[in-house]
Amino acid sequence: MINAVNILNPFMGFSYDFFIKAFVCIILLSLILPFIGIRLSSKGFSMVADTLSHTSLAGIAIGLAVGGMPLIYSIIFSVVCSLLIEFFRRKFPKLAEISLAIILCFALGLTGILTKFAPGNRFESYLFGSLFTVNNVEFIALIFVVIFAIVYEVLFYRSNLALSFNEDECKANGLNVILLSSIDTIVTSLVIAVACNIVGSLLITCFISVPVALALKLAKSNKGAMLIASLASIVSGIIGLFIGYAFSLHIGGSIVLTSVFFLIIAFLANFIANKRRGRRAAS
Repeated sequence: MINAVNILNPFMGFSYDFFIKAFVCIILLSLILPFIGIRLSSKGFSMVADTLSHTSLAGIAIGLAVGGMPLIYSIIFSVVCSLLIEFFRRKFPKLAEISLAIILCFALGLTGILTKFAPGNRFESYLFGSLFTVNNVEFIALIFVVIFAIVYEVLFYRSNLALSFNEDECKANGLNVILLSSIDTIVTSLVIAVACNIVGSLLITCFISVPVALALKLAKSNKGAMLIASLASIVSGIIGLFIGYAFSLHIGGSIVLTSVFFLIIAFLANFIANKRRGRRAAS
């Protein structure tokens, strides 16, 4: 139901703890998810985020089925699957995409079976997430994981950038490629697992890919792409939060649609600019 008070004064939400918590979650996720998306895109591993989001969902299903904490099982299962992906990618490079498909299908099949044992309809809330019902454990876990991931991104920025373009050259320069790639994979799986528990496994790929697509369209450098992707993610996240709160819509869906709207506007603006440049060159 649309709340007229929320529309007239959307900032009224800051008087509630759940709104403040959701706002902080959006800022944190908007800071780190685009970084992961840029790195995966530069490596050509865009499908990894989708695969890990579904393995996180399988971990959640395991946690619900055994009566444990879904967040813990989601992290463990996601990390294990991410290391399996890394193992198959290096051991059988020609079968890397097939291994992703196998792990993805296994996670989906396992999830489908275990949902029968999940109590009530709790599992459904993890599909699309619920930013307004984030508990203290998930909130604290997100803060720690994002801080850890940001520190990692800063300290290993150069090595990750080098790995994204030429692993053979990194080996020649004495870098431990396997160790660095494994750490990178673990950090990625940690962030995605925690994010899936908050924004939902079916939306996590959108949170990663849409701002990144916008950034890659506009940016001329890797750092520029990271900056644009983070800014676009933060702006669309905040706008989507206020729209969802004012009109009583699903927050995750509102954020994703806002991101897509900005992406379409950017593509149209770029198309019009190219048309005008073409006309000027012709004249």
